[in-house]
Amino acid sequence: MAVESLDHYLIFASNLEVTKQFYVDTIGLEVGERPPFEFPGYWLYIDGHAVVHLAGQDDGGNFAKFLDQPEVLPDGGTGALDHIAFRAGDINGFRSKLEKLDVPYKHRIVPDFDLEQLFLDDPDGLTIELNFFA
Repeated sequence: MAVESLDHYLIFASNLEVTKQFYVDTIGLEVGERPPFEFPGYWLYIDGHAVVHLAGQDDGGNFAKFLDQPEVLPDGGTGALDHIAFRAGDINGFRSKLEKLDVPYKHRIVPDFDLEQLFLDDPDGLTIELNFFA
């Protein structure tokens, strides 16, 4: 038995609306259907598949209850994560969009791999890698 694919990742957003707007306006995901959980959040989609789940603070601690109050690290996280990568198209269009939105990014060319990358940070400091294969 083996895993088949990456399904989604969840971000516990410090500012839910700002984080949602980043993933919609900057990355290009779409807000879609989400179950009626007892804590605020969004499910963000690519081509009909929810790939990013966002959760926000609620006064009743419902998010922690939903996750069965997991043990967290001193900074409030549940583990180490360096970056999340998306495959993307039209690097020049994406660079123009980031510059227009005044979103800082780093451009890298992967040697001998026919791959260019853009790295940027989401509102909570998670690095987003955008991969552009030739």
